[in-house]
Amino acid sequence: MATRDLDNISENTEIYVENKKYIILNNLDMIPIIIWKDKEVVRDLAISRTMKKAIQKVGEEKYGRGNFFIDRFQKGDEKYLTWYCRPNRNPELIEEQSKKDRK
Repeated sequence: MATRDLDNISENTEIYVENKKYIILNNLDMIPIIIWKDKEVVRDLAISRTMKKAIQKVGEEKYGRGNFFIDRFQKGDEKYLTWYCRPNRNPELIEEQSKKDRK
């Protein structure tokens, strides 16, 4: 996973939300990520709640409720506090969603 430079975001990058504190956009793998803009931030309960609420809303819009999970673990090369909104690969959920789509 390549890191993003917040000063050099491609014009065709899908940005879901941006404010003074964070930005939610697609990473290079087209997975929504939330990035806290302050490089020096120390994650606390308030920041965690803010990030979870914001990325959860995007996840529900993109994947549907229950079809994603929030990956809070840094990969090691991020310059900023970054969380990922990954699609749920649970086969039962995928089958359930495909049944709903066929109706």
